[in-house]
Amino acid sequence: MTQKERQVIRAVVEGNDAPNKTLASRLFVTEHTFRNHLTAIYQKLGVANRLELYIYAIKHQLDVVPH
Repeated sequence: MTQKERQVIRAVVEGNDAPNKTLASRLFVTEHTFRNHLTAIYQKLGVANRLELYIYAIKHQLDVVPH
């Protein structure tokens, strides 16, 4: 995972049901770029949507900021 992908994962976990546009603005990227990051993350982790990503991230502690 790239650093930006991990930021996207944290945004999804912390943002709960917030729309992509809202989460993208929090990361200072466009919604299109945010969706591109999500697509890359889905492929890398073998998940199909934000709910599966959320569950995977919590289970594997991907939402934790590295020290």
